[in-house]
Amino acid sequence: MTLVANIQVGNEVELIEQHIAYHLALGVDGFVIADMASVDGTSEILDRYRGDRRFVLRKFETEALINAEGVHTAAVGRWMLQATRDHFAPDWVIRMDADEFLYPAGDLGACLAALGPGAAFQIARRNVIFAEGQPIPAIPQTQDALAAFEIVAQPVRTSRRDYAGDDSLPLILTEVGPKVIARADQVAAYATGGHGTLDRAGERIEAPAARGLLLVHFWFTTPGRFLRKARFTAETEALLRHHPQAPKGWQWSRWAGLAQPGDAESAAAVMREYQRQFPDAARLDALRGAGVVCAVASHGAL
Repeated sequence: MTLVANIQVGNEVELIEQHIAYHLALGVDGFVIADMASVDGTSEILDRYRGDRRFVLRKFETEALINAEGVHTAAVGRWMLQATRDHFAPDWVIRMDADEFLYPAGDLGACLAALGPGAAFQIARRNVIFAEGQPIPAIPQTQDALAAFEIVAQPVRTSRRDYAGDDSLPLILTEVGPKVIARADQVAAYATGGHGTLDRAGERIEAPAARGLLLVHFWFTTPGRFLRKARFTAETEALLRHHPQAPKGWQWSRWAGLAQPGDAESAAAVMREYQRQFPDAARLDALRGAGVVCAVASHGAL
C-alpha cells in the first residue's frame, strides 16, 4: 500500500526538512512538492533533494501563480496530482502543507488498509498548542516524538463573520478545516486549500472521515516565521487586488492586514496576535482539565 505526499510549501525554511524527514520515517513513499515562490531559503533546501527518485520538485514563481489573467493555484494542484500518477502510480495521495504532520493510530500501512473502498477521505487537523514563555521544542522527526505534543482536541468552530464580531478567543483554539487523502487514480483535482477533491466533471467527491489518521498542525512556531508569513500574505493579497473573489484563508488575511513591511508599529501588532496564541500556565492547565487540550496520542478521534 503506497502513499505519496503532495505538498504546497511557501517560505517554510524552519519546517520543510523536518517535515520530509518525519514522513520518510513514517513510511511515506514519495513527495511531489510545489514550491510556491519561496524567498526565505526553502528553495535552496529543496534543491538538495533533486535527483532523489522519491522526489518530484517544481518551483512556481509569483507571476505564474497570480497575474493579470487571474489566480492559477488550482493548476498547481492538478500538476501535483498528474506528477504523482506519472512518477509513482501510488495507491494513495495525501495533500499537506509543510506545517502539517500525519499521525496514524499505529502502523501507517494498516491505517491505510482500513480506510475502505471510498475514493477520498477527510483527515481532521488539530492545532499544536504551547504555553506562554515555553521554548518551542524541536519539531518532531518520529511518530513517537509527535505523539507527545499537545493539541487542541476540542476546537471551537468559527468563521470570518463570527470572528469579526468577537475576536476575544485566540485563533489557536478554533477549528481548522480538514485535509484530504485520496486514491490517486480516482481524483482529477483538489478543492481550494486541499480540503477536498474533485472528479473529472468538476464535482466535489464525497469524503467521509479517515478514522485512525490525524494531521497535527504547527500553526504557530517562532515569531520570525509568523511575521514573515504574515508579510508575505500581505504582499500576495496586494497582487490579488484585481481579483477580489479569489479564495483566501481569512485568518491569514486578518494578520496580513496588520503587516506592513518595514513598519515597526505594524510588526508590533502582528506580534501581539502571535503572543496571544500561547496561553499562560494556569489557562493551559484549565484547558487540559476540561479535555480541550490533550496529547496527540490521546486524541479521541483516533
